[in-house]
Amino acid sequence: MTANNSIITFLAAALVLVTGCQQPSVRPKQICPGKATARQAAAVLGLEKQNVQPMRASADCVMSWRGENGDKKDERVSGKLAFVPPGKIFFKGDKFGEIRFGANETQFWLRVKPELDSYWWGSKALADQCDQMLLVNPVNITEALGIVVVTPDWKLIYRDGYDILSLYEDQKLKKRVYINACDYRIEQIEYFDGYGMKKVSVELTDYWAGDDGLMVPSTIRVGSFDSLGTEESSVQIKLKHIRPLPPEKQKKKLFQRPGRDGYEHLYRLDENCGFIEE
Repeated sequence: MTANNSIITFLAAALVLVTGCQQPSVRPKQICPGKATARQAAAVLGLEKQNVQPMRASADCVMSWRGENGDKKDERVSGKLAFVPPGKIFFKGDKFGEIRFGANETQFWLRVKPELDSYWWGSKALADQCDQMLLVNPVNITEALGIVVVTPDWKLIYRDGYDILSLYEDQKLKKRVYINACDYRIEQIEYFDGYGMKKVSVELTDYWAGDDGLMVPSTIRVGSFDSLGTEESSVQIKLKHIRPLPPEKQKKKLFQRPGRDGYEHLYRLDENCGFIEE
């Protein structure tokens, strides 16, 4: 796999984002009863979302894929992450040169240089409408930190210590969330395409309880699947040195979309869910 393909694999698996109700790979040590209704489940998750605090962390990532001969390949990437709820996020990595992903209240952007020398950006409102077609979606990235917006119209079932909430659109399964009924932490999120096939699975473990109400998963594993339901690539992310983001750094340029800065290719997300070059 070339460096160029490695970048695409990493972004597709780490930053995105077979039907059936699959349990998380690790069963809860303790079995607790679940919530009676989806409305109750949504209320608890809503309270936890309100308690999320601005944070920063270092990130060690290991991405894995199968080479053309079927051999497993691994690539390591290190970076830094900053997050201000509900939707400001910034990631900086330097494995292939410069990799920068960011989002604020209205926009998101991704810059990769020198390997691709490209800069993608768009509005978050359009990204939300194109969630099944985008390589990088700011909503999915926020959810990988265990922050999922659930409403009472989701379908709820309980199984083996987990409340399992499913979102349907036009009678098609779009998203499924597994919640440990004891501590009510999200442990797995599954994303499905327009045909109801699972495309991405996110496992969230080792929640870290820090000062000032911080509670985020310190281990995140993302797997992407082909049309046959076989995992074709994965990324495991270890968050370290998780700590509050000081107020003076929450308003800095991290969360302002930067200018072109000499990038050869500049692409903007359009209404057809495609990126057009400017």
